[in-house]
Amino acid sequence: FAYENLDKEVDYVKEKSVEDTLEDGGVIGYIIFGLGIFGLLLLLVRAYNLMRASTNVNKITGIVVEKVEQGQTQMALDAIKDYEGSTARVIKSALRNIDKDREHVEDVIMESILNESSQIDRFGGFVLVIAAVAPLMGLLGTVTGMIETFDVITKFGTGDPKLLSGGISAALVTTMQGLIVAIPLLLIGNLLGGWAQSIKDSMEQNALRIVNLYAKHRG
Repeated sequence: FAYENLDKEVDYVKEKSVEDTLEDGGVIGYIIFGLGIFGLLLLLVRAYNLMRASTNVNKITGIVVEKVEQGQTQMALDAIKDYEGSTARVIKSALRNIDKDREHVEDVIMESILNESSQIDRFGGFVLVIAAVAPLMGLLGTVTGMIETFDVITKFGTGDPKLLSGGISAALVTTMQGLIVAIPLLLIGNLLGGWAQSIKDSMEQNALRIVNLYAKHRG
């Protein structure tokens, strides 16, 4: 025990570890923890996919613009044939159809961007679903814990305040766990969503820039 003053002694309460907090959450707490780990893995995979999609964008665009300005469309296509990534594939599609009418080329570009969107947006929805489910699971754990606490009160009364406060404290743990999982997933998930949208906008902008440049030099 510890002393507040010379006349009064108080119980010393050991600070809870992460393991203790998980145990206090019970089965639902472990489910929330599992959702958090799964959500983190999805975020890492999503970030990796976005990094790949945004690789060499300026380099590819620069090469193609230089060749198109010289009227060497086929050479532009040959120059980027070994490049991978969403931007490269969209620009390749535009170059293969660049001599068609403007409306057709724009349709090809949009179709190509839609095809790439499935990879760029991959796992984005799952992350946001986990961010929404985690606090609901926490609320479920809290409600369940409160029901159990009141069952104990019904059987044994309220003679022991520690029993009541301990039960309420344990019941609220799952809500805390759910929020700890949901807040970063929601924040980072939306940031990655904004990044994905900027990549798609960049693909469209660069492809149309090349088409406009080709039309200008051909005219």
